[in-house]
This record gives sequence, C-alpha cells and structure tokens, in this order.
Amino acid sequence: MKRQWSHPSVALPLLVALLLLLTFRCSLRHAQAPSRGANAGGYGVDATLAELAAVDPAASAVLRDAEALLEGNLTRAPPEHRDAAVRGLRGWLRAQRFDPGVMAELVDLIKRPIDRYAGAARERGEGRRPYASCAVVGNSGVLLAREHGALIDGHDLVVRLNNAPAGEEGSWLARHVGARTGLAFLNSNVLSRCAARGGCQHCRAYGDRVPILTYTCSAAHFVEHAVCNAPAAGAAAAAPVIVTDPRLDALCARLVKYYSLRRFVRETGRPAAEWGARHEEGMFHYSSGMQAVVAAAGVCERVSVFGFGKDPGARHHYHTLQRGELDLHDYEAEYEFYRDLEARPEAIPFLRDSGFRLPPVVVYQ
Repeated sequence: MKRQWSHPSVALPLLVALLLLLTFRCSLRHAQAPSRGANAGGYGVDATLAELAAVDPAASAVLRDAEALLEGNLTRAPPEHRDAAVRGLRGWLRAQRFDPGVMAELVDLIKRPIDRYAGAARERGEGRRPYASCAVVGNSGVLLAREHGALIDGHDLVVRLNNAPAGEEGSWLARHVGARTGLAFLNSNVLSRCAARGGCQHCRAYGDRVPILTYTCSAAHFVEHAVCNAPAAGAAAAAPVIVTDPRLDALCARLVKYYSLRRFVRETGRPAAEWGARHEEGMFHYSSGMQAVVAAAGVCERVSVFGFGKDPGARHHYHTLQRGELDLHDYEAEYEFYRDLEARPEAIPFLRDSGFRLPPVVVYQ
C-alpha cells in the first residue's frame, strides 16, 4: 500500500501557499476588471479612460480660433456672404456641448433638410422617418478586392466620403464601389480646398442635386458653407450644405479617444495618462468615415459599411496612390468601435446611456 504524505510540517506550508495563490488570483481579477456604470449591462467602462476621453485639446483650439474670428467679424468672407457666415458660426458656437442625446435628433438635423430640398417631406409625409437602409462607402483600397457595387446601390441612401469617385453605371469601378450617391460627407478642409479651385461647383463631385454633410475642422470654413449654400444667379437651387451639429462632433471625439486610450493601455501596458505623448494629442481626431458611420446610425433603420479596413496589398485610398495612413487618426481604435457597433452595441460607452437605440449595423469586408 502506498503511504500518504501527510506530515504536518509539509502540509501546513502547502495550505498557506494555496491560500496565498487564491488571494492573489482574486486580487488580480479585481484589478483587471474595469469600473462599471449603473447601466453597464454586463460590459464595463473604465471611468478613468472616460474622463480622459472628455479632454479634447484640438477642439479647444478650434473654438478659440472661432471666438477670434467672430470678434473680427469674419473678414475673410466676401461682403455679400459675410452675414450668413457670421450667423452660421455664431449658431455653431452656441451649440457647443457634449450631449449623446443628439443621436435622437439626427433625423431632424440631417434628413429633414434633405427631404425639404427634394420635396419628399411634403409629398409623402416622411419628414420624421429615418431611411430604411443606408450604405456608408469608405475609401479604402480593400473595396477593389470585392464586387459589392450592386449591393451598395441597393440601399435607400448611399453616403460617400470626401468626394471619392463613384463608378459610371456598368463600369468596372461601379462593380466594386457602386454608382449611386445620395449624400456626400466632407470634412470642411476638403470643402475649402475644392471651393478655392474655382467655386463650389468643384465641391459637388456627384452633381448639384446631391446634398453635402460637412463637419467643421476650422471656423474659417463657415465662409465656404455660406458661399456654397447661396443660390447662384439664374441657376436652379443646388442641394444644401449641412454642417454637423457640434454635439455629434463631441460625441465622435469622445468615442474614438476612449477606444484609442483603451487600446494604448492594453497593448503597451503603460498608464493612460501617457497616451497624449504617443498620439500628439493636440492633433488627434476621428476620421471622416467614423463620423459618417455614426451619423448614418442616427438617420437609418439599417446601416451597411463598406470599404473600411486595410490589407497589405491594398492602397489606403482606392482612388489615389496614397498607401500610408494619417497620423492624426487611430484607425485600429476605430475598427474596434465598428466591431462593437456591429456585434455588441450595448458595450459602447457614451452611446449606451443616451436613450437612443442603435440600428443593426453590418460591416462588409
């Protein structure tokens, strides 16, 4: 018979070691668990990261410039457009605050002006109804590896970014990126540059009938907003240029910074407070595509996302030779946000407690 090892001089140290190991594991599990909000629904939000995500030096600099421009009465604006530019800038400044509840207002803020221009709201009484389906078409070169064109064009609204080209009906490009466009999403740098080349017609890559939604990178660009919204003499009214609500801008900024902070802590093991030095905090910003996706989630009953992502063999943009990414964006953090938007929207900070129910989102690779 085998003798049992039960000498008290050995058993006691083993018992103590076991207790210490269990205590250490419990402590480690507790330390790694993020703090949870009142409505976490099983998903934790790190309160420290959420607090740091609320700090946006880049936005603060834009606001300081805006105040200075107002004091100077926005003198770079042509005299005939100055009043409209000043009114737009003043209204934009008054609306500056963080309010995730803006998601529930996006149909009024974005879709209703589009319907009003098209006459659809009066004719069909659909002014307060979201689009049934929307496709947001990104500019990544990965689009050319798939033939999603017909699927893209089958949506009620097709959103394109920064004037990337759509394909001509029946062309090889249309097989990949589609041919229809219902809304152009531009950052105001793009709007300003194309207008400087010879007028607002250069900004309307998809025709005068396609509305433009633009977020403000510089308060000075309210000049271009005013000029491009002014009716041209003797011409039919062009579709409106709509400025994104500052509350949507603030929401997108916090979302992306939170995901970037979380990724930084996870991958480097460094304190979140060191994130700013790594990402040049004063320049950090969300991408145009990210805000277009969030805006679509507010105005659509179903959202499909195409052309977001990267591949070693693909260019950064399908329509340019650019291969490198812009340092002011954290694309990997944004991809994590899209995955949560698709698979577990209840885990997304700031949005989940807004009272707004996110629509189904599908990201096509």
